[in-house]
Amino acid sequence: MASSANAALAAHEFELSYRAHPSVAEDPFYLVPPETANAAPGTLLKVERESDVSLYTLPPNLSLSRFMYQSQTSNGGLVPVTAYVLWPYLARDYGDGLPVVAWAHGTSGVNDECAPSNMQNLWHHFQAPYQLALLGYVVVATDYAGLGVGADASGRPIVYEYLNGPAQANDIRYSVHAAQKTFPELSKRFVTVGSSQGGLATWALAERLVSEPMEGHLGTVSLSPVTRFLDLSNASVIPLLLLMIAPSLISNYPDFSPGQIFTPEGQQSLDTYIALKGCNTVLFNLPSTDILKEGWQDNAWVQAYQKTAEIGARPISGAMLVITGASDPTVLPQTVTDAVNQLVNANPLASIQYHLLPDVSHAPAMFAGLQIYLTWIEQRFSGKPADSGFSRHDPNPVRPASAQKPEATWYLQKQTESWQAT
Repeated sequence: MASSANAALAAHEFELSYRAHPSVAEDPFYLVPPETANAAPGTLLKVERESDVSLYTLPPNLSLSRFMYQSQTSNGGLVPVTAYVLWPYLARDYGDGLPVVAWAHGTSGVNDECAPSNMQNLWHHFQAPYQLALLGYVVVATDYAGLGVGADASGRPIVYEYLNGPAQANDIRYSVHAAQKTFPELSKRFVTVGSSQGGLATWALAERLVSEPMEGHLGTVSLSPVTRFLDLSNASVIPLLLLMIAPSLISNYPDFSPGQIFTPEGQQSLDTYIALKGCNTVLFNLPSTDILKEGWQDNAWVQAYQKTAEIGARPISGAMLVITGASDPTVLPQTVTDAVNQLVNANPLASIQYHLLPDVSHAPAMFAGLQIYLTWIEQRFSGKPADSGFSRHDPNPVRPASAQKPEATWYLQKQTESWQAT
């Protein structure tokens, strides 16, 4: 276990190196004003209109704002959440204000230190938010409740409801609402785009908008979406997901205890993850074999959480574009295909496009699918009606898989000498 502990500590040091501040506890922005405890959902709680861009690895001439707003948990409780706004140098002109893309990020971790707004590269950098802003869209990006803000106005800890579609749908919805009220130059029209967990969140919001419509919603882009976490059969990923879901199970279900699903080794990994306030890098350096008990998936509280959190065969509001990689080892493409088929059956008249990208993995779908979803977004803002009905697309890549780079082998890092950026 010593080597595992050393790996986790080394990963923790790396995570510290890419934060805008060493800790969210050291940044007053993440402290909730006490008088805002009972503010209505969508209310602005505080705003940093001009964030210090020198703390971030942004492309030149983009600018950043951060704000805090009120959202709701999956059971309707009030919860403060932070978000960032990434501003383009020049915005696209559709005649009704600056066009908004609500960005829903993929898994960054479940502790308060894992907020994209406190990461130098905003977590997904050129995978999506930088690209969108460079092409003239204003990116409004929630951190999700529990990331960034660790305690509410009364000092009670906020537990991140990881992979809970309805909870993260609330966070997206109210981030857009608060941003549009705070920055009147923003258009009332917006598109939602999310990847992985964010793909789950944008899809869940499309379901929510059937009963609770929102003015200006133009459509939904769901990239590599997690539809049901119990369907993720990758033996190395499932234990790590359970480590991240465990705090939500503990918080939501008083009769649940980690010992019901974790072995002693699993309990130790969970304790380490929480103690370090680790994010993804720490998580992937924790022991993940033999940490779950036999039959963990039959646990009543795991099943209950899945039922609450999942998306699937329900009506949706507006057009939807779903993109996933055919070589995704994390979210198996067949699970996405099955969910899309269920979606089509529940929405026979809706505009639903599905693109299954050959030779593409999980996060790389954000790059490989970029041209597809940017064209789709442009059409929505331009007023072009989405084609009615369902269409499936299996594109032919320009070059064979053997000529392609399957995964990113780089990350963004701030320069320390001027010549490093020449």
